[in-house]
Amino acid sequence: MEVSTDECQNVVLLRKDMGLSHREFFASLATLAREVPCRVSDSGAIVEYDSGEIHIALGPESQRQLGLMKLPRTWVSLEFRNLSKAQRALFLERFDLAFHRGGG
Repeated sequence: MEVSTDECQNVVLLRKDMGLSHREFFASLATLAREVPCRVSDSGAIVEYDSGEIHIALGPESQRQLGLMKLPRTWVSLEFRNLSKAQRALFLERFDLAFHRGGG
């Protein structure tokens, strides 16, 4: 996970290395979209959350090889706009729960 901050713009960027395909990402995002307004596109989504937004962008699909096993892999960028550290933490808690295998 990588984090960068631009305090002047009140923007925080978080990159996550996630073990899923784009299809699996959008299936899990549907769980989250039941709770918060989302505008979904082919390359990600914009989530309205509290006083701000989270812009989610998917990187290209790839694979992680573990011995003979190949697993899906996608870098996911979350750009938090106008959200406090506490708001970001609460959103990430819910985001991570929605993306655990088995859903949230």
